Amino acid sequence: MTTLLRISLLLLLVALVPVDINAEESFSHLWSGYATSLSGRSPQQRSNAILAGRYIDGHIIPPNGVFSFNELVGGRSHAKGFEAAPFLNGDGLLEDAPGGGICQLASTIYNAGLLGGLEVVERHPHSRTVLHVPPGRDATIASWRKDLKFKNPFQHPLLIRVGSDNNRLTVALRAPAEKPFSVEVFSEQVALEAQTVVGQAIKGQKGGRGFSTTTWRVIMKNGVAKKELLSEDVYPAPSRILAGGNE
Repeated sequence: MTTLLRISLLLLLVALVPVDINAEESFSHLWSGYATSLSGRSPQQRSNAILAGRYIDGHIIPPNGVFSFNELVGGRSHAKGFEAAPFLNGDGLLEDAPGGGICQLASTIYNAGLLGGLEVVERHPHSRTVLHVPPGRDATIASWRKDLKFKNPFQHPLLIRVGSDNNRLTVALRAPAEKPFSVEVFSEQVALEAQTVVGQAIKGQKGGRGFSTTTWRVIMKNGVAKKELLSEDVYPAPSRILAGGNE
C-alpha cells in the first residue's frame, strides 16, 4: 500500500469512526515528542496534569484541523476529579484552584507541537518563569480566557499520546509518515533585575531575576532553512520587598 493511499484511508477513518488508540500501527512514525520533569510538584499538581492528559491522549488532529486544550479538557472542577493545587495567577502569585498544575501539560504539548512543525494559533506565557521549561517555551491555561491552540498544516492526521510516570510527563505526536524536516527552537534572553519596594508585611522578600525572552524556530527541509519568530515574552522579576526597613 502506498503512503498516499494509506493516508487517504486514515482520513476516511478519522472522519467516520473513533480511532482505536491502541492500534498505533496506523501512526507508526514518531513525529515529535517532549518530556518535562514532575520532580518538586505536589501530589495534587501531578494528579491534575495526569487527569487533564487523559482527556487529550488519543486525540487526532486532522489535516488543517485545530487542536484546542480547553475544548478537549473542558472546565476544571472538583466534580470532574480536579484537585485544588497551586497555580500562577496573572500577578505572578501562587493561588490554589481546581486544576492547578495543568499548565505543565500545556507547556509539554506546546513544545511537542513546536518540534512537530505545527502552526501556533494561540499561546500565552506565564506571568513568571517556571521550572519545568525554559523561558519562552511555556504555555499557560486560564479558564476559557487563555487557551493553547495548534493547527495541523500537513496533509495527514497527527495522533497525540500523553503519558506519565513518577517523575516525567511525556507528549508524543505520531504520524502515518516520516517527518521530512528537522526543527530547532532557541531563545535569546535578557535578564531583568528585581525592583526594591517597601512593604507592610512582617517578612520581606529577597526578590529574583526575570527575563525578556525572544524565541525562534528554524525548520530545515531539503537543505533550506526557514526561520520563524515564535514569541517575545517578558517575565517580570519578583520584587525585593523590605519589611520595616529590613530585607
